[in-house]
Order: sequence, then C-alpha cells, then structure tokens
Amino acid sequence: MNHKSDNADRQNPVKLIIWAGIILLIIMNFSGVVNIIANIFGVFYPLLLGAAIAYVLNILAAGYEKIYFPASNNRFINNTRRATVVILAILTVVLILVLLLRVIIPQFVESIRLLIAGFPAMYDSVMVWLNKNADLLPGLKQYIATMDMDGEALIKKGFELIGNWAFGTVSLIGTFFSKMANYLLAIIFGIYLLFGKDQIKRNFARLFDTYLRPERREKLYHGLRVADEAFSSYIIGQFKEAVILGLLCTIGMLIFGFPYAATIGPVIGFTALIPLIGAYIGAGLGFLLIVMVAPLKALGFIVFIIILQQIEGNLIYPKVVGDTIGLPGIWVFAAIIVGGGLLGIAGILLSVPVAATIYKLLAKDINQKQKYRDGSLVSSSPAD
Repeated sequence: MNHKSDNADRQNPVKLIIWAGIILLIIMNFSGVVNIIANIFGVFYPLLLGAAIAYVLNILAAGYEKIYFPASNNRFINNTRRATVVILAILTVVLILVLLLRVIIPQFVESIRLLIAGFPAMYDSVMVWLNKNADLLPGLKQYIATMDMDGEALIKKGFELIGNWAFGTVSLIGTFFSKMANYLLAIIFGIYLLFGKDQIKRNFARLFDTYLRPERREKLYHGLRVADEAFSSYIIGQFKEAVILGLLCTIGMLIFGFPYAATIGPVIGFTALIPLIGAYIGAGLGFLLIVMVAPLKALGFIVFIIILQQIEGNLIYPKVVGDTIGLPGIWVFAAIIVGGGLLGIAGILLSVPVAATIYKLLAKDINQKQKYRDGSLVSSSPAD
C-alpha cells in the first residue's frame, strides 16, 4: 500500500507538468489549433449532420413504433416494423418540408420584401420628424447628425450585423454545390444509421462492455440518457409550441382585423422554433410591417402579442414542454447568445439542449458530492 501511495504521489506532479505543458502549447499556437479543429470538423461534418438527421427521424420512428401494432406477434409485422416506421418518419419530414417550402417560407420571404420596400420611407419620415422636434430632447439633434445614415443604408448595416452574428464569416456564395454534396451525404448516412440502429446499438454496447469499467460505463449511459431526454423533449416541445403559437397568432389577428395576418402568423410560428427570443423576433418583424400601413393597429398588435405571449408562457408552454428541459431562463438566454456567436443558426438551435444536459449532469454530480461530504462529516463527528 505504501508503494502504491508513493507512486501516486510521484505521478501527480508529473501529470500536472504534462497538462500545464499541453495547455501552454495550445495557448502559444491557438490560431493553428483552431484551424486544425476547424479542418477536422469540416471532414466529419457530413457524418455529424447525418447523425443529427437520424436522431430527429428516430424520434418520429419511435412514435410510430408505439402505434404500429406494438403488441402483435405476427412475424411479418415484427420483421418489417423497423423499415415501415422509418419510411413513415421520412415521409412525415418530407411533408413538413413541403409545407415549409409552399407556405411558411414564401410568407417569410414576402414579409422581408414588404419590410425592405417600406422601411426606408418610414425611417426617413421618422428622422424628419425628429429633426423638427429635436429641441424637445437635449443632445438629440447632435446625435442625429452623427448618424448620417438614410433608411437604405441602415437596412444594409442591419443585414451586415445579422450576418456576422448568425452566419459568422462564412460566405454562402460559391459554396452552394459543396454544401449540397455535404447535405446529400449526410441524408444518406442518416438513413443508413436509422435502418441499422439496432445493430449499431449492439456494437457500441459490446465496445463499452469491453473497454470501460462498470462504474464508468454506468456514468456514460446515464449521460447519454440525460442528453437524449433533453434533446428529444426540446425538439418535440419547440415544434409543438411553434405550431400552436403560429395558429393562435393567425386566428387572433384575423379576429381583431390586423393586416398581414396570413403573413405574420406563420412567420411568428416559424421564428418561435428559436427558444426564448424567436417569437419576439417575429413580433418585431410584424410590428414593422403593420406600422407602415396602420400605426395605431401596430400598437394594438404589440398589446395582442404581449397577451398572447403571457398565455403561451403560462398555459401552453408548461403543458406542451413542461419542465423536462430543466434549464433556468437566464441560462437559456446565455446559451443562445454563446451558441449563436460560435456556430450561428446551428448553435442557436443546439445550445439549449446541450446546456440543459450539462446543467443536469453537473447538478447531479454536485448533489452526490455534497451528500457524500455531509455524510462523511456526520459519520466522523462522534469520533471527534
């Protein structure tokens, strides 16, 4: 025992020095390390995207498995169950994509077109009014003079800022065919994963049983279960919430006579897929569209959206999503900001379930260590 403890004591400083050296090398060659990671990510991107596609399709397939004769003992049904539910899941996604391409995306594009067409004139009118009434607010006239920007220039500046945040520095021009090739490979790989799911699970189970100790294996399985729960709950909940919110917004706008109801409602539902802030982005776009034709109705639209958001946040969201995500609102907001800055749109969509997984695992580990520490203190107190 003494020899083992002596060896451990000697190894600890060596490990510390090695880790310190590795960290120092990474800091000194940070740009090179980032480039290497980016290149590796680019190589594996189709496989990662394919795995993500397979995961989303598997959520649908698992739902179909529950209704496709789950208690049947018929050999034909049992042998064809996996293929049937996978095909049904793929057809469901195709129908959703057709709906997006034929209804929601054209409405979104139309709203952007209307906004771009009408915003410069509205902006210039507002600036003229502010110049006439600048004496009411000290310093406003000087601030307006420093802007020196008309409506069209402001729109261009806005698109530049959105592009830098949501898409990073990647140019979409000239990469269309390479992107399409990556997407095609990812779809094919994802379909192969779906059809071979059971075999892949058995292979990984054998791999973990062979190379991982039981306690590490249990931790890994627990982490995968927590991640699966967070991601599946997030995907299903956000999609349901977006559909419900879009329908309620469209119906409410038609009832109250707001203009562009058929355009703004689907857009708000579509942007609601972005957690926490998505619906407000759609509402801001809707306000700008309405204020160009009916300023008073635009104010009424804001009141309507606030009431709808309260109903959605207090009644609909708890019923549809519940507390399965388990991430406090402040961390959701922080995750969206960090994810958007790092990976753009993909980071915005993935940041919440990733943060929820880390939050749950960290909370459980902290609770276990605190219980262990408190228990050891209680057990040692009588001896003191």
